Amino acid sequence: RRVRLFPSLGVMLPIWLDPTLFAAISALLLALVFLHRRTASAAAPTAEAGAVLRAPPWQSPKLSETECFEAAVKAAPRLLGYLVDNEPQSLYGLYKQATLGDAPAGGAGGGLKARAKAAAWRAQAGKEAAACRAEYVALLDGVTKRAAACVLPPSLRQKPRCADLRCRVRILGTGHYLPPNIVTNREIERRGGLEPLSLDRARSGVTERRFAADDERASAMAAAAARQALEAAGVAPESLTCIVHASGTPEQCLPDGGPLLQRELGLGGSGIRAFSVHATCLSFLVGLETACMLLARADTPDDALILVCSSEISSRHVDPTDEHVAPLFGDGAAACVVRKASWREGSALHRAHMETYADGASLTEVRGGGTNFPFHRVDDRAAPNPAATREVNHFQMDGPATMRMVLQHGPGFMERLRPGLSSGLGDIAWVVPHQASGLALDAITDALGWPAERMLRTLDRLGNVVRAGTHR
Repeated sequence: RRVRLFPSLGVMLPIWLDPTLFAAISALLLALVFLHRRTASAAAPTAEAGAVLRAPPWQSPKLSETECFEAAVKAAPRLLGYLVDNEPQSLYGLYKQATLGDAPAGGAGGGLKARAKAAAWRAQAGKEAAACRAEYVALLDGVTKRAAACVLPPSLRQKPRCADLRCRVRILGTGHYLPPNIVTNREIERRGGLEPLSLDRARSGVTERRFAADDERASAMAAAAARQALEAAGVAPESLTCIVHASGTPEQCLPDGGPLLQRELGLGGSGIRAFSVHATCLSFLVGLETACMLLARADTPDDALILVCSSEISSRHVDPTDEHVAPLFGDGAAACVVRKASWREGSALHRAHMETYADGASLTEVRGGGTNFPFHRVDDRAAPNPAATREVNHFQMDGPATMRMVLQHGPGFMERLRPGLSSGLGDIAWVVPHQASGLALDAITDALGWPAERMLRTLDRLGNVVRAGTHR
C-alpha cells in the first residue's frame, strides 16, 4: 500500500504492511530529517548584519585614506562577533604596526594572551604604515561582506516557544543602594599598576564605579535597598510573604543570602519564607520570575507581597591587574516589592524566556569558592590548599569568545521570545539590558537593529553591577 509518512513533509512511499519494515523505514526517515535540520542549522549563520554591516562608516567616499582607517578602527570592536580564525590577531597586529611601527625587541611579558598579541604585532614587522592601514581596512571589508550575508534561519522565525504568560503582577516599589566610595579610572590604574590614562583608550565604557568598603557586607547593602523599596511601596517589612534573594556574588556559602537578608531587616524570628536564587547575571530576572510563579499559586492570597533583592560586591573577585576586567565591575544593590495585580490594573508579566548554552561555561568563570578548590586540603586542614591559587579565585573572562557566542545565539533567542525582536523593537518603549560592557552593548544594539536611544545605560557611571545593574 501507499502510506503517507510525515504529511507535513509530503513524503509518499510504497510500504508493505510489514510492521518491522515499516518501523525501520520510519526510523530511517526520522534520522534523515533530523540530520538535515541539524546540517541546515549549522550551515546557516544566526547573526544579522547590524548598522555597521549595512553601511560601513569607513567606506564613505568623503574620507581620506587615514580617516578611512580611523573609522574602521572605531567600528572594529562592534564586529568582533563576526571574526574567525586568526582575524582578531591580524587586526591587532596591523593596528599596532600602523600606529607604532615595529614591535620593541625583547620577549613579551604577561600571560598567554599578552604573548599572542606580541606575536601578532611582530608578524607585521617591516611593513609601512600606509600598507598596514590599507590591509586593515581590506580585512574589515571582507568581514562585513561575509557577515552581511548572514540571515536568520527560517526555523527561527516560526511561532515562538514563548507565549504570552499574562501573569498578573505589579511592582509596587523599587529601591537601590550604592556604596559612597566612587572609584575613577585613575584609581583603577593606580591599584593595578596599569599604564596611566590607558583605560581612557579602552572600550569598557565605564568612567567610574562604586566599591563597597572593606567592612561592608552584601546583606547590609541588600537591606538598605530593600528598605527603600518597602518605603516606596508603603509596605511594612512584617507584611512580606516571601523574600527572594537573587545575587550573583554570594556573601558566604551557608546560610544563603535569603536568611541573611531576613535577619538584616529585623525579621529573624518572623518565619517569613526567605531563600536565594543564584543564576549569576540572570539572578534578578530569575528571582522576579520565581516571585511571579509563587504569586500565581492557587493557595497564595491576593494580598501576598514578595520582596526580590540583588546585592553585588564583585570588586572583591576581580583581578586589579587585569586591564580588561578590572575597570568593568562596580558594587551595588537593588530591590523591588511585587504583588498580584487586578484585572483593572492591566499590569502583567507577558513573556519570560531563558536558554542555556553550557558550551560557553568556561568563557566567564570564577573556579574557586566551591568544592573543586577548597581553601584547605582534605589531608591537611592547617595549611592552605596550594591549588586554590589567586587565579582560580578571581573572575576570568574571554571577552571576544563570549561576544561571538552572544551574537551567534542572540537573534534566534530574541525571535523566540517575541517575533520581530531580532531586527527591531517594534512597540517596546524601553529596554533595560544587562550592563555587560560598552563594547557588548554597542555590538548587540547594532546586530539587532535596536535604537540606541531606547536602551537605558548606567554603565558609564556605575559599571557592571552584575544582576543589580539590570534593576537599577
